[in-house]
Amino acid sequence: MNDDTTPDPRPRPEGDPPATPPPGSSLGGPPEPSRIVPTDPPPVSPPPTSAAASPTPLSRRRFLGVAGGVAGVAAVGGGVWAALVRDSVDNSAARLATTTTSSLAPTTSTLAVPAGVPYDQRVLVILEMAGGNDALNTLVSADGRYRDLRPQLAIAESELVSLSGTDFTLHPSLAALGPYWESGSMAAVAGSAMDEQSRSHFKAMDTWWSAVPGASSQTGWLGRWLDATLDGENDPLRAIALGGGSRALVGMNTLATVVRSPATFALQTMDRADNDALVTAFLATAEPLSGVPELAAAQYAIPSTLSAVDLLASVSGGGGDEFEVAPNDGNTAAGLLQTAAGIIDLDIGTQVITVGISGFDTHANQAGTHADLLSDIGDGIAAFMARLEADGNADKVMLVTTSEFGRRAAENGSAGTDHGQGGCQFLLGPEVSGGQIVGGYDFDNLERGDIPAAIDTRSVYSAALDWLGGPTDEILAGPHDRLGLLTAE
Repeated sequence: MNDDTTPDPRPRPEGDPPATPPPGSSLGGPPEPSRIVPTDPPPVSPPPTSAAASPTPLSRRRFLGVAGGVAGVAAVGGGVWAALVRDSVDNSAARLATTTTSSLAPTTSTLAVPAGVPYDQRVLVILEMAGGNDALNTLVSADGRYRDLRPQLAIAESELVSLSGTDFTLHPSLAALGPYWESGSMAAVAGSAMDEQSRSHFKAMDTWWSAVPGASSQTGWLGRWLDATLDGENDPLRAIALGGGSRALVGMNTLATVVRSPATFALQTMDRADNDALVTAFLATAEPLSGVPELAAAQYAIPSTLSAVDLLASVSGGGGDEFEVAPNDGNTAAGLLQTAAGIIDLDIGTQVITVGISGFDTHANQAGTHADLLSDIGDGIAAFMARLEADGNADKVMLVTTSEFGRRAAENGSAGTDHGQGGCQFLLGPEVSGGQIVGGYDFDNLERGDIPAAIDTRSVYSAALDWLGGPTDEILAGPHDRLGLLTAE
C-alpha cells in the first residue's frame, strides 16, 4: 500500500516551529517536500565554536556562514552545500568513537566501543516492503504442505535458489542475493511478527514501526533511538527516509528528512527563470529572523530545503535502464538504494536511512507482480552492496528488510494471497552471522489460516540497534533474544 496520503503523525515538542512554512511562503517545490526542520530556530549570529566539540550540524547558520551571508550566494551556487559537506567530513575525522546516551536511555544496554568501525560512523538501512510481502513465496520452505496449500502459486522446485546448509530456498527473482548467503554476510528470519498484530495495513504498520504491540504509540522505534542518542542540536540529515515517510523515524525531539521521490525533488521554477537569482532571493528572506514564530519557521526552513535539493541532485541513483520494473510512484528499490549509497558515501553523519517501496498487497494474479517486485528488491540490494564495496563503505552498513505482515498460507481464488501474519526478513552486513535461517514456518499450527509468529521482530530490531551501539532494551521494552544474528554476540 502507498502511505503518501497518510498524515505525518510526528509530534511536535512545545515551542517548536511548525514543520512547513505558512500559506504564501512556499518555495513552489513539488508536492510532499522534504521535512527538514531543526527543532528550534538558531540565533542570527553563529555562536563561538570549540575545537573539542563534535562536528557542527549542517544547519541554517552554517549554510549562511559558509556563504558569507546572503550577498555571495548567487556566485557560489551549489558550491555552498559542497563546502559544508567537505567541512563536515574533515571535522568528523577527529571525532572520537563514543556512544552517547541520555536520561531517557540508561547505559545498561549500550555496547562497548568495537574494534572495527566506530558506532557513530555506522549506518542502518531499513528496506520497507509495504503492503504485506508474501513470505512463503519469498523464502520457500521444503515442507510439502507449502505445495498442497498453493497448487497454482507454488514455485517449481527447479527454479528455486538453494541456500546451502538449510532446507529453505529463495524465489528465483532473488538469485542475485545468493552470493551474499554463500559468503556468510546474509541471514534470514522466517515467521517474524509481533503479538496482537492486526491484518489491517494501518494497524499492522503502526505495530511494526512503533514496536509497541497492542497499544498506540506516538513514536517509532528508530525515532526513540534517535531521541536517546541526540547530542546537541538536531541534525535533520542524521535520519533520512527515501520513498516515503517512515513512521519508524517519528521521534519526540528529533526530525528526519523525508523525500518521497528523489528523482523529482527539485526547486520548481517558471520557464527561463534565473534559478541562482531565485536562490539568492529566497536566502535573503532568511535574515533577520522574524519574531513571529510562524514566519521564523518558514525563514528557517528555506536554506535547509535548498541545501537538500542540492544534496539529492548529487546522489540520486535513478536506477538506470538496467532496473526496469513497473512504476511505483516513480520509485524503484534499486534506484532508492543507489541514492542511499550516494548519501552514505558523502559521510555527512547520516546514521539511519529508510527506503520505502510499495506494491506487495498481492490479492490477485500474484505470480508475475511478485516476481517483478522481488527482482527489483534482489537486484537492487545486490547493486547497493556492490556500490558500498566499490566506495569503501561496505564495513559500516547493515541492511534489514521489513514488511508489516505476511500472507495467508493458502492461495485464494484469484491466484493471489490475502493478509496473514508471519512474514520473513533478511539481514545483510559485515557483522551479520550469515548462512542461517532463524525461526521457521509452523504448518502444524496455523492460526486462522496464517503462519503463526515464530520470531518477535523486536529481536531483529534489537540486533540492528545493538549493531548501531545501543541503547536497545530501553527503546524496545526488552530484553529480546538476539537469536545469534550478529557475529559479535
